[in-house]
Amino acid sequence: MKVVEDVFGTLPDGDKVTSFTLENINHTQITVISYGATWQSFSIERAGEKQELLVQFDELDSYLNNPLHLGNTIGRVGGRLSKTSYNLSGKIFNLTPNERGNVLHSSVNGFDTVNWQGTARNMGHAAEVKLSHVFDDEFPGQLQMDVTYTLYDDDHVTIKFSGQSTETTLFNPMTHVYFNLVGKNADITKHELQIASQKHVEVDSNTVPTGRLLDNKNTRFDFSRMKKIGDEQFDDAWLLDNQHDKNLVIVKESQNGRALTIDSDRNGVVVFMTNPEVTAHDDSWAKSASFTALAIEMQTLPDAVNHEGFGDIILPAGELKEYMVTYSITD
Repeated sequence: MKVVEDVFGTLPDGDKVTSFTLENINHTQITVISYGATWQSFSIERAGEKQELLVQFDELDSYLNNPLHLGNTIGRVGGRLSKTSYNLSGKIFNLTPNERGNVLHSSVNGFDTVNWQGTARNMGHAAEVKLSHVFDDEFPGQLQMDVTYTLYDDDHVTIKFSGQSTETTLFNPMTHVYFNLVGKNADITKHELQIASQKHVEVDSNTVPTGRLLDNKNTRFDFSRMKKIGDEQFDDAWLLDNQHDKNLVIVKESQNGRALTIDSDRNGVVVFMTNPEVTAHDDSWAKSASFTALAIEMQTLPDAVNHEGFGDIILPAGELKEYMVTYSITD
């Protein structure tokens, strides 16, 4: 294993953003940057050629103006919250809305705009980067948060989220990573997708969950078997089948047979399709642009605190909670 630490850029306040690159015996690499605890790169080498699997930026300035959250760690709560005021343990707290009256990706409290402290270590057949920060914001309590990225010699990657708060709070972190198994400018609608799921989350006109879970069968949400994603945009959540403990989500590129398998210890996945270039063009351009980036967000179902049966995102005071996501690449 190799571990390389470098300066990725400098923030306006003069603080340095660090990049950590891990490389295994197969020359598979991941790079994580301290700003936003961001997964910046995941590359493999095949027949002497390097293939980048993430849609990413090469310079810090783009990450500082990143409305699509490319690669960011998101929290304390990923996804949309339909309410802005909550009562936890008898205390009322209020969140600042940032999207049509609701809260998206924790609004002004997000993990994604903080420069975390990081350390890397070589463990022989694996290497890891651990990023840490204490959050004191609109959510209750001071949250000690750690995000650990680990690369193994068999090319799989894990991300572990660890949180402990001084007060009972909400906790549903995730990684907002975008994939393209061919290259960041290629059309991803021909990628194939499989999700171990029988139900998806119904949403309203603002893409906020209504609280209903609908059957996937005979709808465009049915990915119980591998099929092409297609060109109709998704920004939706699926309830993962609790009878499965692996191969929960599989993304496959039909040309070369390359497949990415993603597993998690939580009950949901959000799939979102976009083209990062939309931020630099008008709506007419966006309507004709191809989708080039596929976000796979493993998390507890969005807006879970407001809907019975969606999952538990309450972190009791003093309790340590840990979640894990695993990414495995095969050809």
